[in-house]
Amino acid sequence: MNKQRGFTLGELMIATTVGLLLSIVVLTVFLNGTQTYSVQNSFGRLQENARFALSTMQRDIRMAGYRGCLGGRNDTLITVAINSTLAAPIAYQSNLAVGLQGYEAGAGWTPALDASIAGATPAPASGTDVITVRSAVSPGIPVTSSMASASTDPVIVASTASLTSGGTALIADCVASTVFQVTDLTGDPGINHAATGANASNNLGRAFGTDALVFPVSTITYYVGKSSNAPTGTETSLWQQTNGNSVEIAEGIENIQILYGEDLNGDLVPDRYVTASNVLNWNNVVAVNLSILVHTIEDHVAVTPQQYTYNGVSNIIPPDLRVRRAFETTITLRNRTY
Repeated sequence: MNKQRGFTLGELMIATTVGLLLSIVVLTVFLNGTQTYSVQNSFGRLQENARFALSTMQRDIRMAGYRGCLGGRNDTLITVAINSTLAAPIAYQSNLAVGLQGYEAGAGWTPALDASIAGATPAPASGTDVITVRSAVSPGIPVTSSMASASTDPVIVASTASLTSGGTALIADCVASTVFQVTDLTGDPGINHAATGANASNNLGRAFGTDALVFPVSTITYYVGKSSNAPTGTETSLWQQTNGNSVEIAEGIENIQILYGEDLNGDLVPDRYVTASNVLNWNNVVAVNLSILVHTIEDHVAVTPQQYTYNGVSNIIPPDLRVRRAFETTITLRNRTY
């Protein structure tokens, strides 16, 4: 009978070593794959946040000064001056006559921020530009019954679903436009604009007919502020303040820098691009150059601090291991050009 033989100690040690090496290889491949996935996922989120931030800001900036059939510039080439029944027609949240305003970051902001922005929660981050866009919000609501006079109250419309009592609205045709406060909504459906509350008068300046539309008026401000998800206190996001209420819309937005294309000779083409502090007339701005700096949400994406270039400054070394990318676009204001 042949004797049964087992493994020798040497064979067991060799097998164990080979198995350990194979385990290390498998673990290394797994960890590298996990790290690669994590980095790619971080870059994907960075690009998606940048895309969403730019597309949202582009959409609203492009519509700056929109007021229905009429344009946004205060010259006879495009439109006539806007009317207002408001007691405070140049109040920040309702001054549709100025469709676009910007604020250049420095030691503070130039010009100084309106109190509604400076007092926002969170407050705008220092060193980043701020921009405000005012416009009528499409689609307009058709007027279904011609007004007997400029003071006819209520104005009968197809629907009041997009309007709010106490909100600011615009009524416009291709001849005139008037900003007013909605004092009440009736079931006709109708819009009341009595000389009460924010209205100094109920005279809309014109007996508008069924070719007129009524729009809600929106004042939107974009700024960079502390993220609501900020465990270290350093994360920032893009915030959108609409009619005084701030909402966080994109994480990882670290900085906004803006130049304004100002038309100086009336040909509706930018003659120069300047910071907000150097704009001579906001109603002559026909284009906006928008640059944003975006960082990965996760830290430790890179092994060493990654240098980057932004706003004309090269080889900036960050205090963390996030990766940063700059994105830039130029936006034409559709209501101020042909």
